[in-house]
Amino acid sequence: MTLLLLNMSIMAFGVSLAKSEKASRGVHAAPSRIKVLVEQTPNSRDFVEYYDYEASLPLNVSEETIKDEGIYRVLKVYFDSVNGERVPGLLSLPVKEGKVPCVVFLHGYGGKKEDILAMAGVVAKEGYAIMAIDAEYHGERKEEGKELYSPNVTDSVRGIIQTVIDLRRAVDYLETKPEIEREKIGYVGGSMGGILGAIFVGVEPRIKAAALIVAGGNMSLMVRESQHPTMPAVREYLEMENITYGELQELLDPIDPINFISNFSPRPLVFHLGKFDTVVPAEAGRQLYERAGQPKGVYWYNAGHDVPLDLVSARILDFMDRDLLGKTSYHELQYWAIRYGPIIGVIAGALALVVYLIKRGRKSSVLPK
Repeated sequence: MTLLLLNMSIMAFGVSLAKSEKASRGVHAAPSRIKVLVEQTPNSRDFVEYYDYEASLPLNVSEETIKDEGIYRVLKVYFDSVNGERVPGLLSLPVKEGKVPCVVFLHGYGGKKEDILAMAGVVAKEGYAIMAIDAEYHGERKEEGKELYSPNVTDSVRGIIQTVIDLRRAVDYLETKPEIEREKIGYVGGSMGGILGAIFVGVEPRIKAAALIVAGGNMSLMVRESQHPTMPAVREYLEMENITYGELQELLDPIDPINFISNFSPRPLVFHLGKFDTVVPAEAGRQLYERAGQPKGVYWYNAGHDVPLDLVSARILDFMDRDLLGKTSYHELQYWAIRYGPIIGVIAGALALVVYLIKRGRKSSVLPK
């Protein structure tokens, strides 16, 4: 792949690449080319234009109902994106009168769009639709020998930008659906879905509220310190080719969430982070949170990368109800009641017994002898 094509794929972002170029993207960029590309990276910190695309591009949607549970149905969807990509997705719709809010969801690394099926029923009962796509090299888009996180840095950059634009095209698709309330579209993503989601919500003004789970910023920090299984090969390649983390950061600036997250303000944003996370290092999560504008909130869990998803889900539902729909709900309160209700009941029963015994003792002490 020539330097001209590298510049097209990394600097133009949204101009279509020929399929023959896509076929050659598995080749590692030579270190000299990486360094030239780093030197030509713009000084501007505004990388939003990299995610621009022609909104009038036809979607050419195909849909098929693959599941009907009475209270909700699931559509299998395909639509066109930039660079000749055909994006597979799932849309779960609650069966109810009127328009419904929708949450766009992106899975974690190694996941797929079908990950939403486990939560579709619960989300539908709450009155939400949920839309998910397969990220590049995931699910139906998986390609043998290809990884979105890989030593082929230029292809990783290209694939991440492609996926973020695909998410924007998913919103284009949602706007064609009469069931969706287009002014009430939120976003939820975890791990890779949180990292890419932080870029997505920073470039997509139609997202009105967002929850990011175990996400992080400062890409060179994450590459250097992450214990994700794909990272050792990347670090080995950088060392072998004598590429510094400073050079790497400049190359990754166009896909670093830390350069986009402040754009989401003043829309509401909440983070869910693990204090002991080593996959997306906790420090990377802290830096991303600090860079975000207001209004924002953060929950720090005494956990690593596997934060307690039942509690996280309850808090996200409360957040979306409040900040996307403008209503108050008590999912977290219900979570604590269910979790500790039996214990509280035992304690309350024991206290009642103690009180009873004390009263009985007092009564017997005043009886005539």
